[in-house]
Amino acid sequence: MPIVSNFSVSQVAGAPENIVLTDTSSGSDGTITSRRVYIMQSDGAYLVQSGTTTEYEVWAYADSTITLDVLTEDKAVKITVQWMAGAVVAYDKIAYFGLTLYNETFDYEQTQLIVANNKLSSDNNFISSKSALRTYIDSGNEAVSLATDIVSAQICYDAATALRENSQYTFNGNS
Repeated sequence: MPIVSNFSVSQVAGAPENIVLTDTSSGSDGTITSRRVYIMQSDGAYLVQSGTTTEYEVWAYADSTITLDVLTEDKAVKITVQWMAGAVVAYDKIAYFGLTLYNETFDYEQTQLIVANNKLSSDNNFISSKSALRTYIDSGNEAVSLATDIVSAQICYDAATALRENSQYTFNGNS
């Protein structure tokens, strides 16, 4: 039975720079020797690990998962995995993802601050900033899941990142 190509993508708490891909394909094909992973950003540039000279990462066919250290911030991406029979693409699969663990982790940290210091809930700047952060993350995720629109998603993720990176001005954890 030929391969029905599929894969999943995840991130692991504590290591938001990493993307973990797992081959969830069914079937088999004895001609497959490797996979290629293309991770295209919203601007058309490709994410690859330091030292990679191609637009793709090679994923050994013997390994069902691969971890790629390619992120420095949240990204909306189009990921293409190709199953290679030698130098020929035998199968491929394209999927769109919002990789948001940097901002999701920060959002949860702000939730912990509210729990630890209930006075923050009456600080208008804190609550409005937290609401904006959550809205940007969710809006980016919706752009990806509803319309595979990684350009709009990236704009939302960038706005959330700006809130996170300027948190000393937007979140007063000392209230």
